Amino acid sequence: MSENPRILCVHQGGELYGSDRTFLQSVEAMRDAWPHASIKVVLAADGPLRGLLEGPADEVVVRPLGVLRLANPLLTLFKMTLGLPYFAGKAAMDIAAADVAYINTTVIADFQIAARFFRDRCVVHAHEIPKRRAMPVIRSLLKWSRAHVIMNSRATGTALALPDRQATALVYNGAAAVENPQALKLPGVFTQERPLRLAMLGRLSNQKAQDLLIDAIALLPKDDAARLRLRIVGSAYLDREEPVRELEAQIREAGLEGVVTLEPFTDDPLEVYRWADICVIPSRLPESFGMVAIEAMAEARTVIASAHGGPVEIVVDGETGWLIEPDNASALAVAIAAALADPAQVRKRGDASLRRFDETFSSRSMAQSLRDTLSRWFAALA
Repeated sequence: MSENPRILCVHQGGELYGSDRTFLQSVEAMRDAWPHASIKVVLAADGPLRGLLEGPADEVVVRPLGVLRLANPLLTLFKMTLGLPYFAGKAAMDIAAADVAYINTTVIADFQIAARFFRDRCVVHAHEIPKRRAMPVIRSLLKWSRAHVIMNSRATGTALALPDRQATALVYNGAAAVENPQALKLPGVFTQERPLRLAMLGRLSNQKAQDLLIDAIALLPKDDAARLRLRIVGSAYLDREEPVRELEAQIREAGLEGVVTLEPFTDDPLEVYRWADICVIPSRLPESFGMVAIEAMAEARTVIASAHGGPVEIVVDGETGWLIEPDNASALAVAIAAALADPAQVRKRGDASLRRFDETFSSRSMAQSLRDTLSRWFAALA
């Protein structure tokens, strides 16, 4: 074993959405586990994540990478054809200079292509359940790489369906625990003066289904809808304005201007979680994990989530929250109405959420599991 292992960590972006915050936790966990390691981080884009990484990492480099992005198919096609020798060559040079290469997310194609030639030192952390048209590409890349693969949920592992001969492990994502749980109790019974507070955090997209949540509230009796406050927090990819305008129009047409507000992405969502009584995750397509769910649970907030993908492994229906039929506005409206009618149940499920979080989804648990997995796989870190 090297006394000062060289660890390369690669990530697709520089923002502070779920996978970005998880990447930061992973780098911090590696620093804690191997304090004398030399940690180099390569990011595909600049952003607030870079500054946060400059603490646990020895070097942070920002440069274009061969990232697969369906939102930018022409650039992706170039990177995977004419630009492939350059991107894969640069990736190979980085991996060759490291003892262990940690590739965060499955869409970083150039490093997975290069990983095949360094399979004894590469790990890919899968945080996505790819969409149908992307799945064959992602699965082929992972199989080609022959890298070790960490799954962030059983749902992700089932969806990717890698061959048994490829080493895999389950490591649930984690979040920071609250310092004073008793200070986070919900502040009383809901009344006209104290509406039920709902929050939804995430990119504005059809997959995340902000529109479905608005439709669900519109289905409620007007008096019930008036007793709600919903904050939808997030921005569209590349800060496009069209998704915002569409949601604004939907809110106006439903007469919910006093109930629903749209807010841009925030890199520090703690205030939103602590404001809310319930966080809602109504995703149309399966989430690979559900970072918003565990961050809400860390603040003793309960969750309403679609019953597919990673949230099924996080939320215990009837105990820590509500699981509802995916892409069903009526089912979502029923869950919201049930919460609105029973404030004591909301508080009870919030308390249970915090206990479940502390047992399974804390950053402490995640760091220990990641350290154990990497140590088992790589002699340089044993």
